[in-house]
Amino acid sequence: MAVGKANRSNQANYWFNFKRDPKSVEPSAEDIKCELQLQALCDFEPLNFNIDYSKFKKEMEPYEDKWVPYLEREGVTNNRQGLCLYGLPGDNPWDSLSLPEARKRTGRQDLHELDFDTPTQLANDLESLKEILGFWKPIGRSMLVKTNAGGWFPPHKDHPLLNRTCFRVIAFLGNNVDHESYEWEMNNRIWPLRPNRAYYVDTRKTHRTHSWQDNSIHLIMNVPKTWENVMKLLSRTKNF
Repeated sequence: MAVGKANRSNQANYWFNFKRDPKSVEPSAEDIKCELQLQALCDFEPLNFNIDYSKFKKEMEPYEDKWVPYLEREGVTNNRQGLCLYGLPGDNPWDSLSLPEARKRTGRQDLHELDFDTPTQLANDLESLKEILGFWKPIGRSMLVKTNAGGWFPPHKDHPLLNRTCFRVIAFLGNNVDHESYEWEMNNRIWPLRPNRAYYVDTRKTHRTHSWQDNSIHLIMNVPKTWENVMKLLSRTKNF
């Protein structure tokens, strides 16, 4: 599986940062402890959270015309959209969907995932997601992403260093997440997904997605990587 251009750029940045300041990429003792424990989980570890999709769909009705393109790139057609759940103070649901967009909008190149710790009005309105959104406090940049037919994410890795500040929890909402509707490929395997199920996903591994139908929606959460949060994650795994 080829690695995308953006990811090759990140790899160059890691080496540049190491040469400039080796300590900046060095894992702490807690990093190593957390990563060893997370390594014991599956790449896609199912979690016990109750998500009422019928309630979620009803709560989303006022926002149906609010979806905005997610990380548009010039000359690239990609049918994917997003809404922000946890962003910067004062953010609207259509702000700060991706780190590059937020850095460009604010002029702050030092922004990182955990700076986006303020719930938007949308997060406050979604009672159907209160259990999962409120389980870890605080949480970082979190959003809803909707991929319509033809929407995709290229092969990439998220935060592959051991000193990453957060881990990813992803829930797949609605019924358009089976193999005929939506593909999530990781390590050359198409993963079977269950509707309205949340997973710990090891997004350090190379992964890509493609939607064959409209309205494939998933919730993406960045959870601060602390030993306490890893233990809380384990308390919700279905296979332990």
